[in-house]
Amino acid sequence: MEDSQLPLVRSASGVHDAWSRLEGHFEKRSLANKLFLRRRFFTTMMDEGDDVLEHINNLKTLAEQLDAFLITALESRADTLTWELVTSRLLHEDMKRKEQGGGAEGTAQGQAFMTSDNNKRRRRPEKKKVGACNYCDKQGHWIAECPSRIQDNNNNQQRSQRANVAREDEDAGDYLFSVGGGSSAKSSIVWLIDSGATQHMTCSKKFMKNYKTFDPVNVHLADDGVVQAIGSGDIVMTMKTPRGIKKGVLTGVWHIPKLSRNLFSVGRFTKDVGPVIFESDGCFAESKNLKWKLGARAGKGLFKLCMTPVMPNEANAASSEDRKGDTTSYLWHLRLGHIGHGGLDAIVKKGYGIGLDMTSVKQWEVCDGCSLGKQTRVSYMKSSSNRAKELLEVIHSDVCGPMQTSTFSGKRYFVTFIDDKSHFCVVYLLRNKSEVAAKFAEFVAFAETQTGKRVKVLRSDNGGEYTSGAMAKFCKDRGIKQNVRAA
Repeated sequence: MEDSQLPLVRSASGVHDAWSRLEGHFEKRSLANKLFLRRRFFTTMMDEGDDVLEHINNLKTLAEQLDAFLITALESRADTLTWELVTSRLLHEDMKRKEQGGGAEGTAQGQAFMTSDNNKRRRRPEKKKVGACNYCDKQGHWIAECPSRIQDNNNNQQRSQRANVAREDEDAGDYLFSVGGGSSAKSSIVWLIDSGATQHMTCSKKFMKNYKTFDPVNVHLADDGVVQAIGSGDIVMTMKTPRGIKKGVLTGVWHIPKLSRNLFSVGRFTKDVGPVIFESDGCFAESKNLKWKLGARAGKGLFKLCMTPVMPNEANAASSEDRKGDTTSYLWHLRLGHIGHGGLDAIVKKGYGIGLDMTSVKQWEVCDGCSLGKQTRVSYMKSSSNRAKELLEVIHSDVCGPMQTSTFSGKRYFVTFIDDKSHFCVVYLLRNKSEVAAKFAEFVAFAETQTGKRVKVLRSDNGGEYTSGAMAKFCKDRGIKQNVRAA
């Protein structure tokens, strides 16, 4: 016994107690220990150059610990297998391989040569192909040996490895995409065309306008990584067309800060604008009898978008010029604190504006900032004419559920009864919606006893739990009027 084991048996009362402690420490009969031994047994492999007999002894030790796991793991056969039979067969095969390979010191390279020699000795004369190949229609070879077929398969595998794949997981609400090759450095200007993506995606929001945040959505990458989309917005893009430089807007672009590439969704563009055609020298878009180059080849099977994003302030300025007509008038409108048409016209006519480079004020469309700044909220209704005058005159009720998590008693719904006058509320837990009528009867008995008043009106939606026969009969018997409104 080693010194490290003495503390385990130092306080033992006898030999049996000491043995029990050692057995409990080193041979625990727990489920975890059995699973660990079983995993070791089935994953133990003999390395190149190891002794077969030593490997068999190791397996036998593990098998004894697992109560003959070797026999139960082997395929069921009519013959009776014994440990001696398996051992003798393995040793015989080991001796046979050593004789053929020139000794136990044979390496993997020697075994490879041995296999090659054996194949040469066993090789049968090849039969020449009679007729044409079923793949390329050429003479002299079989379809399994066809060079054209082998080359095409290799090309297809390479294309599949480089392909850009993007799809939406409708069940989980997640998005999965993969971009092959290229640098992982971020670029907010370069966009790659993805023929399978369901959304436009970008790593930067500096080009976005109308930006809105939403609850994070998981996006799964091809390397099993996960990033999150946290918002969306619109991006103004400039492009070259046969009719000159044009501007377009990518709407609903997802913002994913940890994304290394900007992705242009072909599916989204096709839905919003028009079809996309992929050709040998790039991809092209068609819309309203106009065809222009949408993307150019960027290598490794990728297409680079031939559009340039525009900063929001530049896009707004360009939009203002297009919409306002008289640029100078609108510019001074902004400079003078969004002054109105009349005020700006008075400045020009009376000569108060020294250095103003305009002779008159032309009308422009309503300014976006002025429209937002002068909006007012519609006032809420201060009082209601149909409020209850006394207790229990009107009772409001509604059902909520089913909840994802039930209570310990298995209840997944709850119903509320609220008095319109006092706002006194009672909540009952339900297993099913069919219990609403019984709970309402319980509430009526409780409320009428406590207040001395009678329930007159039950106001609810038109759900089946309120329009059922049991609820209608109870209200009719008690003289309660049902006020059903749309949900």
